[in-house]
Amino acid sequence: MLKKQLDGLILAADSIARDLTPKDAFKSGLIMQSASSTDGTATRMLLLSQLERLVRSVNATRSFQTQSDLQDAVDDIQEIFPSLKVEEILLCFKYIRQGKYELYGNLTTNTLIKCLHNYEIEHTVPLREQKHREQKPYVNGMIDWKRLSDAIVLPKEKKTLEEAGGSVHLTLEDFNEIAKAQKEAYQAQNLSE
Repeated sequence: MLKKQLDGLILAADSIARDLTPKDAFKSGLIMQSASSTDGTATRMLLLSQLERLVRSVNATRSFQTQSDLQDAVDDIQEIFPSLKVEEILLCFKYIRQGKYELYGNLTTNTLIKCLHNYEIEHTVPLREQKHREQKPYVNGMIDWKRLSDAIVLPKEKKTLEEAGGSVHLTLEDFNEIAKAQKEAYQAQNLSE
């Protein structure tokens, strides 16, 4: 299924970000780490082609000089943003082309990472927090350990052997040990007084 989704992304890479909203990209997108583990080369080539397109469309005085610079930038994106969706990265590239993120005349790996961080803060983080709040088993994203332990540890009332419905079979040797222990306890009590 992931391979099919990745193949669809590759085929429609140039048009995918046109109609996509950050919310749609977050909800139905393909996580970078999953895409890389499904087909690392295809994922890398997809990002590389879209980065090359971005470089051509942005008028930056300082930009990537060689193909290896572009490849290093793609590797850095994959390493720094493994939990972002591939569609979110493509959407961020679109926003850079549209001028929503200020480049100050530079399109380098550093500025690209800053733009992706800004995208993540503006769009992805609020969507993650909203998704987290919607999950009911947790309170504020954490397990309420106090409530859980109170539910597990129940106070046990003590019952006599007869109330518990049981019986004990003692041998003569058991009775002798009990009598001996009682005698020792009685002697120890009398000596302390």
